Amino acid sequence: MTKKDIDILILDDDVDLLTSVAELLADFGYKVKGFADPESAVEFAVDQTFAVGLFDFRLGSVKNGLDVVETLQVMGAKSNFVMVTADVERSTQLRAANLKVFGFMRKPVQPQELLDTVTRAMASAEKAAA
Repeated sequence: MTKKDIDILILDDDVDLLTSVAELLADFGYKVKGFADPESAVEFAVDQTFAVGLFDFRLGSVKNGLDVVETLQVMGAKSNFVMVTADVERSTQLRAANLKVFGFMRKPVQPQELLDTVTRAMASAEKAAA
């Protein structure tokens, strides 16, 4: 099994939400790295591996969460990605499906739902890496 540098890469332009999600996951023993802007997340991901990407869809920048997923996949990331969004447009869901996004969570996300989804995404990533 390949050694992951971190378990979960979090991308959310809402710093308060980013911090609370990162703390929640860290409290459950995950190695987490969070970013508030897509450029920094992509830059970090160039040299790192991670099992799960937990990305907000709307990032308050030119790129959205699915753009970042696509960029990382082109770069060779084999991670499972989970989108967190209030946006449930059909086109967004179709694009997520085409990018083989692992999960789609609607805001506001309940902590237990988040943990369950991340746990499933981690298990799936580990199985794929084995």
